[in-house]
Amino acid sequence: MNHRERILAAIRGEIPDRIPWVPRLEFWYRARLRRGNLPAGLAGLSLREIVERLGIGYYATVPDFTEREEETDMADHGIGILNHPVLPYRVMLDGVDRRVTRRGRETVTEYRTPAGCLRTAQVFTEEMLDGGASIPWTSAHAIRGPADFDTATYIFSHLRVEPRAGAWERRNRTAGDRGIAVAYVIGTASPVHHIMKELMPVEAFFLAQHDYPEKIDRLAEAMQPYYAAMQEIAAQTGAEVALLGGNYDDSITHPRWFETYILPALRTYAELLHAKGKYLMTHTDGENRRLIPLYLRAGIDVADSLCPAPMTRLTLEEIRAGFEDRITIWGGIPSVLLCPDSVNESDFRCWIDRMIERYRHASRFVLGVSDMVTADASWDRLLYITERIQS
Repeated sequence: MNHRERILAAIRGEIPDRIPWVPRLEFWYRARLRRGNLPAGLAGLSLREIVERLGIGYYATVPDFTEREEETDMADHGIGILNHPVLPYRVMLDGVDRRVTRRGRETVTEYRTPAGCLRTAQVFTEEMLDGGASIPWTSAHAIRGPADFDTATYIFSHLRVEPRAGAWERRNRTAGDRGIAVAYVIGTASPVHHIMKELMPVEAFFLAQHDYPEKIDRLAEAMQPYYAAMQEIAAQTGAEVALLGGNYDDSITHPRWFETYILPALRTYAELLHAKGKYLMTHTDGENRRLIPLYLRAGIDVADSLCPAPMTRLTLEEIRAGFEDRITIWGGIPSVLLCPDSVNESDFRCWIDRMIERYRHASRFVLGVSDMVTADASWDRLLYITERIQS
């Protein structure tokens, strides 16, 4: 089997000839390029070429948001709107005067509308760039007071979502037989999740949900056609898997809140995809103990970037048992295991050897590093995992 066949077999609940091994290397690669310390023999190689050299699967799930077709492609990220060359859709704002200003590594975007003005600011710090980050830190959120909800409602009521011709196909050609090109919808599962994660600080959101829930409900209602359009376009691509939502945590997106605002959106999209013979992936990189039963009810097929102990409370065995052979894990290796300053060589090898021995012939498991291979990860440890899988 090739890498693509192994991944799809695992997602279908079949047992591949060996466990698929598909780590997310882009952060490590960007950071090493910036520092000029790629391992010997890798200088001048693209990430795709490094993947081939390592002999692993090619990760084509969450996009590399540093890629651009136009300078302003990601200028709307402050309101959670993505325009990116590998996404299957493009978003246009109508009736909105958008002004983008660059100030060093800070991007300030102003939206002037008949319903008022919004301003967002996002910045890359040196520490973020050294770590290979692709998404900036939001230094000024869009919604800072009750009046801003009306402006945001206007903006989301005056946008268009159109298919981006050939975007998924180009990504699929890059992945080739080394991976699957996932149709990335958006990193939030529903409009209310979007408001909480992208438009406001978390604390301010929960206060607003208590003080003026009608404003949140009205904005969420205005956003629903935006979400429906993105999901339908992604479902119409040739992708076998589409990703909707992520960054859950059972203390923030706690079970009762998740059940109300996230589960129905995931379940509805899962049903749409399943009717087309496709699979739903969502990004589960937080604390999941109390959310696992809700993932099962939502009908998701793949839990992307799933991270076990010691970085979260659940062991890999507990997660596998909780998923009841119904959800595929994509991840499973805590990123600290690859960092010599965090875990010694003996403990690293013992953990990897035990894990591979147990899951070498398992279904519903695509091995990766959660959330990503970090800048200080050891190349030799990546090689060791590859060699153990292939032996």
